[in-house]
Amino acid sequence: MINKTAIIIGASSDIGLSVAKKFAENGYSLALTYNSNKVDFEKKITAKKQKSYRLDLKDKAEVSRVFKEVSKDFKSIDTLVFCAGVAQKRELIFDLADEELDNLFEVNIKGAIKCVREFTKLVVNNNQTSIVLIGSFVEKNGCSCESAYTATKSALTGLCKSLSSELGNLGIRINVVAPGFIDTKMNNNLTKEEKTEIASMTPLKRLGKAQDIANAVYFLSAEESSFITGQTLFVDGGLILE
Repeated sequence: MINKTAIIIGASSDIGLSVAKKFAENGYSLALTYNSNKVDFEKKITAKKQKSYRLDLKDKAEVSRVFKEVSKDFKSIDTLVFCAGVAQKRELIFDLADEELDNLFEVNIKGAIKCVREFTKLVVNNNQTSIVLIGSFVEKNGCSCESAYTATKSALTGLCKSLSSELGNLGIRINVVAPGFIDTKMNNNLTKEEKTEIASMTPLKRLGKAQDIANAVYFLSAEESSFITGQTLFVDGGLILE
């Protein structure tokens, strides 16, 4: 039986919960964080060992406190998956309020940096560890009326590339999974007709599922991907083709 622990940041989101289930199925212990959207993890996930923590990514002291708690609750920590994120309401740039702009950057990119920083402090002496950040396909071609959101997700790729070089000799790998249109609550603002139209744009003719993202995240955390770091994997049904 595998004896590893994964920290899932934003585990109460659709993708976060699916990622947590995937790791649990493969024998991982789980440290699960949530903010305002608390779920009954015990009912939804069966892991060898699991514990949940409330975490406000905008609170620097709270991020540090939660990671210290995790280090006390779990003997070995091997993987960090950053699933947390907030979306931007569709609006022209001149309508973007400072409050929303600050929130997007505080959660989507500064929150990721804080979590990576605290995670590396805990695992710097371990042999092999992995970090996976959840980005977005919008980083490739941009997204009209969601410019600030796109900027935060694009920043994750820059962070990933830099840290892959910085941390590689310490045995820490880092990669980004960039979902396309995934059928989750975040996309509930789309009508049925809009979802059908988007699905028709992909070679696979469907929207993605949270499980599709979870499978990719797990692969990038597993031994089978031990020679992969600094990469962005687009899981988008072929929507972005190069």
